[in-house]
Amino acid sequence: MADAPVPAKPPTATPAGVNTAWHALTPAQSLARLGAGEDGLSDLEVRERAGRFGPNLARVPKRESWLEEFGESFTEPLQLLLVAVAVLSFLFGEVIDGLAIVAVIMLAAAVETSTEMRAQRSVEALHEMTAPTARVLRDGAGRTIPAAEVVPGDVLLLEAGDIVPADARVLTASALTSAEASLTGEPGSVPKAAEPVDEGAPLAGRASVVHAGCVVTGGAGTAVVFGTGAGTQVGKVAALTAGQREPVTPLQLGMARVAKLVLVFAVVVSVGVPLLGWVLGQPVKEMVLTALSMAFATVPEELPVLVTILLAVGGRALAGRGALLRRLSVGEAIGSVTTLLTDKTGTLTRNELTVTAVDGDTADVLATALAAQGAGTGSDVQGCEPLELAVAARATELPVSSPLAVAAATVVGVWPFDQAARMRGTAWRTPDGREVLAVAGAPEAVLAACTPEDQQRWGGRVADALAGGHRTIGYATGEHKGRDQQPDDDVVDEALPAVGLRMVGLVTFTDPVRDGVPDAVTELHDAGIATIVVTGDHPSAGRAVAHAAGLPDGPTLTGGQALAARTDDDLAGDLVHGTVVGRCTPADKLRLVRLLQDRGQVVAVTGDGVNDAPALSAADVGIAMGQRGTQMARDAAGLVLTDDAYPTVAAAVEKGRSIFSQLRRGVSFYLGAKLALVTAMVAAVLAGLPVPYAPVQIVLLELFMDVGASLAFVSEPAAPAAMRQPPRPRNASLVDGAFTTATVLVGLTLGTAATVGYLASSAVGASTGQARCAALVVWLVGHVAVAWSLRARPALGWGENPFFPLWAGAATVVALVAAFTPAAAWVRAEPLAAAQMPFVVGAVAGCALLAWLGRPVLGTGTDL
Repeated sequence: MADAPVPAKPPTATPAGVNTAWHALTPAQSLARLGAGEDGLSDLEVRERAGRFGPNLARVPKRESWLEEFGESFTEPLQLLLVAVAVLSFLFGEVIDGLAIVAVIMLAAAVETSTEMRAQRSVEALHEMTAPTARVLRDGAGRTIPAAEVVPGDVLLLEAGDIVPADARVLTASALTSAEASLTGEPGSVPKAAEPVDEGAPLAGRASVVHAGCVVTGGAGTAVVFGTGAGTQVGKVAALTAGQREPVTPLQLGMARVAKLVLVFAVVVSVGVPLLGWVLGQPVKEMVLTALSMAFATVPEELPVLVTILLAVGGRALAGRGALLRRLSVGEAIGSVTTLLTDKTGTLTRNELTVTAVDGDTADVLATALAAQGAGTGSDVQGCEPLELAVAARATELPVSSPLAVAAATVVGVWPFDQAARMRGTAWRTPDGREVLAVAGAPEAVLAACTPEDQQRWGGRVADALAGGHRTIGYATGEHKGRDQQPDDDVVDEALPAVGLRMVGLVTFTDPVRDGVPDAVTELHDAGIATIVVTGDHPSAGRAVAHAAGLPDGPTLTGGQALAARTDDDLAGDLVHGTVVGRCTPADKLRLVRLLQDRGQVVAVTGDGVNDAPALSAADVGIAMGQRGTQMARDAAGLVLTDDAYPTVAAAVEKGRSIFSQLRRGVSFYLGAKLALVTAMVAAVLAGLPVPYAPVQIVLLELFMDVGASLAFVSEPAAPAAMRQPPRPRNASLVDGAFTTATVLVGLTLGTAATVGYLASSAVGASTGQARCAALVVWLVGHVAVAWSLRARPALGWGENPFFPLWAGAATVVALVAAFTPAAAWVRAEPLAAAQMPFVVGAVAGCALLAWLGRPVLGTGTDL
């Protein structure tokens, strides 16, 4: 290649590569477009370009601090109302009650802040992928510089083991290969060459370009940088990922509606009941204090905390099955998934190429394969390419014998892989003086270099192998008549003399499907979930893996321009169970997710590469591989499989369905308990008595009905038929007839029992402290009985969910302590008198009986 002159001033074209098909330009054209030379840039040019294009880093958005997020939580209506209640409590001298309310406010704010602090770290993951240093040519001399200082026009010096610091056009290549699976989905190493490729080539087919974040796996070469920072392919993916927002889940929509309804109810009750009491002759101050207690009892300030606890406990159960929740809402959303878009390489497959078929004499084919890569036997493999290692591993299993598999054979010529010829070769001199050329390459290219007889004999077999969709390499041998390689030669300069060869055979490599994948695909389909394979690899390769995974034959589509030419309405009909989309770009995957969501689907996406990150981020449920996945994929996902086991997806779906079911029961119980508090308070005001619960007592009660009940309900095991039911529709309401009925029955049952205990105690001459203790005891024991009846399976063994009996036992113990010890004073109550006991026991027994009789509605008879 002739040296290109270095211009006196930087180029006017945008080196970031916008609308420029760098892979289709020649090296000379690329250098000219960038205003660079083969000897690299001068220091003056570097400074000018660094000022114009900035550092080779992605832009990281500014994050709000924890303190800022914490402050914002106090601007919400529920929190403001509670702040007002606390202030008024202090003003009226109710210091203990005021402190109790402040504690609840701070707890709710802390939980909400920790939830909201989940940040989009996908862009930051770019820094972990990129190289810390880069080797470049500056003024004709090699230098090692920080990767952040690389600018467009720099000439990179690449060799095996390097992480490419920026997108660059290959200038020279000597057996240069790069691993790009995380970006393109192409398994194994990809050969790189200086020759331009077609302008319409997909990302995986751009052999003349190396990409930032990819590892050089073999050979050496030089390349001129055209894209840095956000202008690289991985930078564009990061920007696309950062621009996505997690969809609102059905649970979040339902909880928002519930919170608004309960807030309106709380305001009406907090104002209306004290006003009614004042009209009936109650003192003004007493009614103001009643208003404060009513507000504290009815405002659903714990609802966000309750949901967070329920999801967090469910998330812990998921973690025990190999699925780590990064977003709590995903724990519920995964139970609603209707369509699963799964990546191929590294997700369905192991990302480990192995020899699965040999067409021809196995020993002869493997011996030729070893010879072509420069190895005389299976134990002295010189290359480190995955395909070479796979061949070597297979060769060690068989007694391979060949004139080349002899230690005395010597190499006399080496031809690295040529992108244009699509072949590589090695010439050997055997002990008897013969020189043999061993060739490996694309089957159709190798066959074209063989004799006409072999072309006729092998033509159909080569065509069948290519149609199978797997990676296939052809091997041939022939007589070598070239010059001897000199001792200091690394590579023979002339073109590979591949003419009149003898076709030896074909080796087919596959990336095996992971253990358990077919069973998981079947289980998900039985649960009403469609699986679609989306991959950056060739469509036929995707179809072959889909077949091995047990998916039915469906539409096979091609991404890129072919997919872009189709309208959404036209494309939607092809997105069914078993569809395969090959050559799928990150933008294509994102489009598929949005298209399905717009049509009412709840979409999950699995993946492990950079190219999966935008779709992982936009999906209702993004699922990343934890062990093999890239950092960007893990940060974009809401769920990470710590064991990289695809069957864990099915287990997570099953647990997600259980989480939603038990969460509905927990929220229904919580709202019913709130209604019970209101019922008892309203009855007391109408009877001309003080409210039965002070704020500090309400805090104690809510510890049991919030935290305790949450742990008890969400720890329930999944129903046996959970994975044989269709997914819950996206627009399914959290509040339906069954939910409302159960909530009202819980409130009336528990509220009636507490009211009876309180009013009866007051009627027999008990003090206010003793009457409040009676209401407290009845409520604590009675709410356990009601919750037990609300279980889907009340007779479930204690060992299957120990939290339920532990919670029930704790509530009962606290009730007994308050009833019979001076510790009752800690919650502004007094121990029970003997005259109260029959009424308290009767109220508890009546509550338990009503709850048991209501089981057909409260428990197994409803779809909660």
